[in-house]
Amino acid sequence: MTRVSSPGKLFLSGEWAVLELGNPGIVAAVNKRVFVEIDKSKEIEISVDDFGINGIKANFDGKLSFRNATKEQEDKLVFMRGAIETTLKYLGTWKPFKIHSWGEMSSAIVDGQQKKIGFGSSAAAVVSTVGAILTFHGMDLDKRDTKDLVYKLATIAHYFAQGKVGSGFDVAASTYGGIFVYKRFDPKWLVGQMESGKTVKQVTDSQWPGFMAEQLKIPDDFRLLVAWTKESASTVNLVKEMDKFKASDPKEYKRLYDSIASLVAESIPAWKESDRKKIIQNLNRNEKILRELGQKSNLPIETGDLRKLSEIAQKNGAGGKLSGAGGGDCGIAVCFDQKTADKIVQEWKKAGLYPIDATIDYKGIKAS
Repeated sequence: MTRVSSPGKLFLSGEWAVLELGNPGIVAAVNKRVFVEIDKSKEIEISVDDFGINGIKANFDGKLSFRNATKEQEDKLVFMRGAIETTLKYLGTWKPFKIHSWGEMSSAIVDGQQKKIGFGSSAAAVVSTVGAILTFHGMDLDKRDTKDLVYKLATIAHYFAQGKVGSGFDVAASTYGGIFVYKRFDPKWLVGQMESGKTVKQVTDSQWPGFMAEQLKIPDDFRLLVAWTKESASTVNLVKEMDKFKASDPKEYKRLYDSIASLVAESIPAWKESDRKKIIQNLNRNEKILRELGQKSNLPIETGDLRKLSEIAQKNGAGGKLSGAGGGDCGIAVCFDQKTADKIVQEWKKAGLYPIDATIDYKGIKAS
């Protein structure tokens, strides 16, 4: 039996603007992992603890078909189906396996209800599944070439399963780990390639226009704090609504996206030079632009709790902002001393926020 795991994600800087080709974002992997165990079997068998799914049998003949799943189970397995299908198409020749998946922290119970936490668990699950199948067939996940292959296969699976929405930054975080500059793949190119009749192998063996993942230096005294607002948010729905704003006011859309992209470009040297003051200043400037983007687009990007979270961080001398698309989920604080970090966490708790014991995951996808 082989176990593969991948970390979750948080966006540090560049949200929304990264969706436009060529705009950089600064992304972090966090140590809340999704695990996949894979072992030999007479047929494909799937179990996913997070969904209470056990022993689903499947056939693969170019497409994955479930033999004993309900419609509800099939809907929950949409990302798992994409990961398995895409990887087996790449391999061509494959051995049957049983696969078992679970997450360290994809949800929490709030007021008796299970709520999803925005750590990118679907992307991490896809990355872990792809990596597990490749490892099962003899590939080494420690090699950069294999990680690049995992990223491409997982991006194809996740992007299409999600309805051709998203930048793929969550897939990159789960694959590469650490803190890195990310530029998205060209979505029009990818859709064109996949719909042109090319094989998955031909597409993954190609150079992907636009894509970049370049690791950044992390100062030794770096502290990343994470809090959850106890609200789940749908990134897919927010992106669809943002597309309406883009169509209705392209000039204002471009101004705000360009402002975010310029700020990230200015932040990259600060990370490379460990300019702590500049890192904090730019995170707080990023928060203000995201707030304005929400106001102009009439989208709930910065909720009341997210604003409270960032204000507490900022008044204590840290960088504080929402992380990701907004609308709920998580926010972050960045500082460079433990005393400040402890104070922020205490004040977050008093304000009714939910601090999460999470930190940077340096490794990315790994087999253990």
